[in-house]
Amino acid sequence: MNVEHWDAVVLGCGGMGSATLYHLAGRGARVCAVDPFQPGHDKGSSHGETRIIRKAYLEHPSYVPLLDRAYTLWDRLTEESGRDLFVRCGLLAMGDRDSRVMQGQAACYAVCDLPHEVLDEGEIRKRYPHLGIGRDWGAYYDPLGGFLRVEECVRQHAQGAQERGATLYVGESMRRWSIDGQGVRIETDRRTLQADRIVLTMGPWAVAQLRALGVDARVVRKVLFWYDGVGIQSYGLDSLPCFLVGPEKGEDTFYGFPSIDSRGVKVAEHNIFLDDRVDEPKELNRALTASDEPVVRQFVDAFFPQLEARRTHHAVCMYTMTPDEHFVVDVHPEHPQVILAAGFSGHGFKFASVMGEVLSDLALEGKTEQPIDFLRLHRFQRGAI
Repeated sequence: MNVEHWDAVVLGCGGMGSATLYHLAGRGARVCAVDPFQPGHDKGSSHGETRIIRKAYLEHPSYVPLLDRAYTLWDRLTEESGRDLFVRCGLLAMGDRDSRVMQGQAACYAVCDLPHEVLDEGEIRKRYPHLGIGRDWGAYYDPLGGFLRVEECVRQHAQGAQERGATLYVGESMRRWSIDGQGVRIETDRRTLQADRIVLTMGPWAVAQLRALGVDARVVRKVLFWYDGVGIQSYGLDSLPCFLVGPEKGEDTFYGFPSIDSRGVKVAEHNIFLDDRVDEPKELNRALTASDEPVVRQFVDAFFPQLEARRTHHAVCMYTMTPDEHFVVDVHPEHPQVILAAGFSGHGFKFASVMGEVLSDLALEGKTEQPIDFLRLHRFQRGAI
């Protein structure tokens, strides 16, 4: 078997991998990616039509500088591709004032100078009369928020990479990788690759790599729902932004999107403690179970009171969770030729554009100017951020 030599090999060509391939190729590297599936597939974590993008970040203010760069790069990809990849329709973060959503937004705005409006219960009802809201809810309106067309973003990164000279091996599975001198040897079910650097962007399939580095990661099953019906016209793109809702005190969070096509509004819950753990990503149950929809349907009926909701579609994806729910982006502590990006914990896709640039920096230069120290592996030795 002939051995191919590359400057870098990217394992996994989903959200992060396709962006990494794009940036590596754009910098003149001889690079290829290996993935069992076509770009934009529905077998991992980067699918489901849309993903929210927002700059005021309730998860931690340290993400905001990365989002500044991500916005620039998403705009650049949108212009380059001629596709409507990034829709700025605004974001409404709302709910009980003691919810994670409201507390997190308040903390971010306290330290980051970002445009926003603060709305009380009366102002919410006046501006969004078709929404069902709770007593004494508050809200932050983020004019910079919106959504990304997730599958098309992945496809455009992959296509742009190939136009810049990258090779994409699809329908091909990695069997093993191993350190080989100063480089890395990768064996797939079709070929052997030799590379100076390897970038691991394997999504749910990266859990074993994380655990080997002392990160107690896990994969959970998530279900997305779409609803149409009489009254849907009140919840279209012209009258409703994307939304994050913490209806009660604590961690409960729902998120969703206005109706943009015949499927209707898209809604899901982000309550990790409710989720099914996935031991083998290839065996993910994609059928609805009896416990999947009730909590979401209860929220839909309350939040969209003028909608006679009828479920039109569902999709199942996976979150790869780290213990602190923050990403892992770093050079391998023992093997500098190995770059790892994983554990994006259900909120990572919006960062794909900048993560591609960061991982390209790490692969080619061993360092990056982007502020990723809070995402590096050392935090698991000294405590989370």
